[in-house]
Amino acid sequence: MEKLFVSYLFIAFFLTVNSLTAECQITRKNWFVGGTGKFYSYATQHTSSTHSNEGKYTKIDLSPAIGYFFMDKLALGVRPTFSSHKGEVTIPGGGSTNMQRYWIGPFGRYYFLQPDKQVNILTDISYQYGFFGGMEDGKLNTFSAMLGTVVYFNSCVGIEFLLGYSSSLEKIVLENVEDFLKDTRKGFQMGIGFQIHLEK
Repeated sequence: MEKLFVSYLFIAFFLTVNSLTAECQITRKNWFVGGTGKFYSYATQHTSSTHSNEGKYTKIDLSPAIGYFFMDKLALGVRPTFSSHKGEVTIPGGGSTNMQRYWIGPFGRYYFLQPDKQVNILTDISYQYGFFGGMEDGKLNTFSAMLGTVVYFNSCVGIEFLLGYSSSLEKIVLENVEDFLKDTRKGFQMGIGFQIHLEK
C-alpha cells in the first residue's frame, strides 16, 4: 500500500513538472465525460440481533461519469459504478468473500483554479445508491469526498489523481434466514481517471 501511494505521488509530481500550456473547457454550458478507477482498503464491523464479526477488505471501483457545467468551474452530473469486493471475515473457522456491487447517483465537482491552467485542483463529492445479489441480497448507499489534481494534455483531455474518504452503509438480507446484517464501511481511497471535455 505504501509503495502504491508513493508511486501515485511520483506520477502526479512528474506530470505536473513536465506540463505544457493548455486551456481546459471548465466553463459554463460545457459537457464532460470521463471515468475513474478507485482502489479502496477498509475494515468492517457486522452487527445483527444474534451475532457480530469483523473483516478486512479491498475493492476496485470503475465509475464512468457524465456532467454539465452549470457555471464556470462547477459541474453536476450522474455517475454509475461497478464495484468488485474481496476480503477475509473473522468468524470461527475463517471465511472469504468475492462480491459485486452496482451503484448510481449524483455528483458535483468544483475546480479551484482558472480555466487557463493546465494543472488544476478539484474536489469531487458524490452520493450513490445501489444493490447487489448472489449469495446475499441487499441495498447500500455511500458518500464519497475526493480531492486531487487534474493535468490536461490539451483543451479537451486530462488525467486526474484523487485521494479521499468514503463512508458506506449496507443492509444485507440473509437467504433462508429471517435476519439481516448492517455493514458500515469507512476508509481511505485513491483514484486515477480521465476527463474528456466537450466544447459547446
